[in-house]
Amino acid sequence: MLMAAALAVPQPAQAAAGFKHPGVLVSRAQLDFVRANLGKEPWKSAWDALQKSSFASLSYTAKPRSDVNCGGNSIPDNGCSDERKDAMAAYTHALRWYLSKDARYAKKAIQIMDAWSAVITKHTGSNAPLQTGWAGANFSRAAELIKHTYGGGWSQAGRLASKLRTVYLPTLLAGRPDNNGNWELIMTDAAIGIAVHLDDRTSFNKAVTTWYGRLPAYIYLTTDGSIPKAPPGSKYNTKAEIIEYWHDQTKFVDGLTQETCRDFWHTGWGLAAISHVAETAHHQGIDLYAKAKHRLRRAMDLHAKIQLSGSVPSWLCGGKVKADLGNHYEVGYNALHNRLGYSDFPYAAKWVEQKRPMGTSHFLGWETLTHAQNPASSSKETASIYGALPDGKLTYTAIDAATGQRTHNAVVSTATLGFTPKAMATLDSNTILVTEEGSEGRLYRVDIQSDSGSLTFDRPVHLGGGYTHDLLAYDGNGHLFGIAGGTLRRYTINAAKPTISGISGNTKIGDGFTLKTLTTTGPGWILGTTTDGRLISYRINGAGSWQRYQLRDTTWQVFDHLLSPGGGVYYGHRSEGSLFRYDDENPYDGRGDDLRGQGAVDTTGWTQTLLSAQPATVS
Repeated sequence: MLMAAALAVPQPAQAAAGFKHPGVLVSRAQLDFVRANLGKEPWKSAWDALQKSSFASLSYTAKPRSDVNCGGNSIPDNGCSDERKDAMAAYTHALRWYLSKDARYAKKAIQIMDAWSAVITKHTGSNAPLQTGWAGANFSRAAELIKHTYGGGWSQAGRLASKLRTVYLPTLLAGRPDNNGNWELIMTDAAIGIAVHLDDRTSFNKAVTTWYGRLPAYIYLTTDGSIPKAPPGSKYNTKAEIIEYWHDQTKFVDGLTQETCRDFWHTGWGLAAISHVAETAHHQGIDLYAKAKHRLRRAMDLHAKIQLSGSVPSWLCGGKVKADLGNHYEVGYNALHNRLGYSDFPYAAKWVEQKRPMGTSHFLGWETLTHAQNPASSSKETASIYGALPDGKLTYTAIDAATGQRTHNAVVSTATLGFTPKAMATLDSNTILVTEEGSEGRLYRVDIQSDSGSLTFDRPVHLGGGYTHDLLAYDGNGHLFGIAGGTLRRYTINAAKPTISGISGNTKIGDGFTLKTLTTTGPGWILGTTTDGRLISYRINGAGSWQRYQLRDTTWQVFDHLLSPGGGVYYGHRSEGSLFRYDDENPYDGRGDDLRGQGAVDTTGWTQTLLSAQPATVS
């Protein structure tokens, strides 16, 4: 299975124009890791708990309303609990769909989201901003998973997107600088999730900016000075005002939070929301953990130590705290310990392990299942490459995208396709589309059963004819591109294991696409070379609509195959059997001056006649 992670990008404005989907809190690679480990602990217990939950029941019934009216502590509760529960149920069903591949759960998630998108118009009452954050966070996670992993159709996806943009996002982006910090952090968690789902870079950047400002105003480090930072835009500015805002705490130490002297429960919410925003940004190529890692470790350990020991220093909160810390650390702990390698917060580690498996709480759901010991977003990114040999056998090879070193030597199947392949496109880690050489243009689906110790696959499934394309490429986001006779066509893949009815559209994009090679670099983006050596990138909008960017004028004619696993990583194959890698810092800027050669993966040995990388696995 593939493991993917975000390449660090220093500033939000420097991130690639396209978003990686699914990429709200959880990535496809993370969930694939979970699927592969459902029979092992700690995932087994977490999975069992999810399946037994009322939120995962197919008989679950949503209770939508137009005006969700919430007072302080949700009193009055006019739809507040219902909306929170329904958003959690939608996310729970979306997770159960992906991990089980049982379409009934995807349909139930859609049913819940459709019920709300049909009627919701506003949130009112004093708790409205926080309520919008609680519900918006889980609705965006559910919508992201269904839209980008379920191929069975969701006719009202646009309606929910519209409500997320108009009913939720404006409130969330407005912030709440004068409230206890967990409010604005939870709101920012929802805002960044909705922004990713909507492909809204402006809102994404605004959420990141809010997070940067709130982080030091929530978790203190002695390097901040004698008192904590004030939240940007807050009325709390003087020393006396900040002390009052920090619940009358006067001594400040590393890891203390703005809500420590209020209670540990809300503090845990704040720390979880900080981690959630950083996790979503990480999936989109922005490293916020680099900014938060010291504050998070100190805060997580300080509160876990007090919680576990029951001992409160006399200088802290007058010697009395409400030590009601919940199971709030899983996402942050995984990032800091398993991804970044920190082990200097032992009390936090003990607390995480003691509290597993994590269940649900308002905007927190099933994080032991999704993030415990999950290396799938580590700094080592893996490109999976499938190929076909002249005798019809298939191959699988894994390459560390960061170093260019093979992490899995080529595995060759013993079985053959049974026909001469002409073009190939990889849909996911166990599904490939292959066309047959000949005038009929026969298209087959190949279901991979194993690509680890051995490569095995089921007998190819004949889907239909008329696919006479010389080149095929899949963008990882529902679109298959094919070129025949210089005509570019786009198809929509509507199922994880498509039959011919699951491949629709057949949209003619245009003529004049006389490319020698073809790959995709992201949703709606293709890249190819010409026989005279040009490297050309295209942004495909629809029928008769695209933008063309010539990245190189010469020298690329040496490649007979071009492939990309995403993230600006390109591989060029030469006929003598060599494979070279390239890095494009921003594959969506239409420029070639940030494209650099990274040397050879191998100078010989790649004897495949067709090569295809699994798309959207490197970010």
